[in-house]
Amino acid sequence: MNNFYNENGNPFIQSNVGMVGFGVSNVVAFDLSATNNVTLAGGLQDDDAATATLQEFIPEVWGASIMDYMEKSLVFGKLSNDLSALVAGGGDLIHLPRHSELTASDTYGSSVVETLIDGNLAFAKTGDAEDDYTLSVNQGIHTAIGITDVAKVQAGYDVMNMYTKKMGYALGKKIDFFLAKLLYQAVTFNDEANGGVDGASSANLVTFTGAGSYDISVAGVSNMIKAIYEADASIEDYTLVLAPATYASLFKLGDFARYDGTGIAGDSNPLISGFAGKLGGVPVVISNNIVNVVASSGAYTQSSSPVFNSADARSSEVDHLAGYLIHKDAMHVAFAQGMKARVQSDYHLPSLSTRFVADSVFGGLITSSATVPKVFALTDA
Repeated sequence: MNNFYNENGNPFIQSNVGMVGFGVSNVVAFDLSATNNVTLAGGLQDDDAATATLQEFIPEVWGASIMDYMEKSLVFGKLSNDLSALVAGGGDLIHLPRHSELTASDTYGSSVVETLIDGNLAFAKTGDAEDDYTLSVNQGIHTAIGITDVAKVQAGYDVMNMYTKKMGYALGKKIDFFLAKLLYQAVTFNDEANGGVDGASSANLVTFTGAGSYDISVAGVSNMIKAIYEADASIEDYTLVLAPATYASLFKLGDFARYDGTGIAGDSNPLISGFAGKLGGVPVVISNNIVNVVASSGAYTQSSSPVFNSADARSSEVDHLAGYLIHKDAMHVAFAQGMKARVQSDYHLPSLSTRFVADSVFGGLITSSATVPKVFALTDA
């Protein structure tokens, strides 16, 4: 086996998305640290004269394929409104107006038409300016691999297809992590990983499961429906994103799973199909990557059993976060022009390998508050 090394004498075995355990004579990943590579505007190149042979290895095909798999792996991303068109001409900030509610008044007073004739409609000026939400396109992520000539020739499988899936999934998972973190920041009190800040929607809670449990209760479904209509919205406006344990508990609810409760028979019955499309008329999505802060860790991490602080007096992350109830206009994402899933490549002569980098530049925003509730945390009793 031939071992290839970079300019600093390190073997090409480190990936920026994680360790990749391949023999370096077959598929190699590489490190994009500044000491190993020099990145020039518009492309990726080494400063070693021996690597001057720069060639494109169908990056357009890779780019389209990686973007496809990236989008397939998104959960929270699919629930977000894509505002990329607003920065298509450049820029890194998007301002969305935060409108205050208007009220209506009686036109004719005591139903007398002369009210308008005798006195004009009164317009009063106000010193209150409309506020706005700001989406910053300030997140940059990448994943990278290198494929040797020998691997391309001798591989008995489609290397390109295999690794475009892996690269797309890596980008998608990172984007979803960022959006899930924004959701967590919005709903928790005393965010330990964010200086103890209370989220803008931390008062938006739905008691959805039993005490100390992720099991949905019938009363919890009722609470969800009540929260939707009290927010002056409709069921069609929302989506449920549930943690795995919460989703699995649906099949413990007889009213949800049994034929006599649902009227659904045969293979379509949830107990048989294993698929829960809606709950209380609200579409259901499952995610095992809901972000939370483990008590005393001070860091965001993905969890299939997430926790948070449901009250201002708490700071120990002991409350069960069963999932979210998300309005269709609550989440927003934007990608910099041409940077949703950009792919660049070069040929590395010393290792006889073609190197690929897929990167993305994006930003996200949650537009929800206590007065305009669009995101609710689903918590235990």
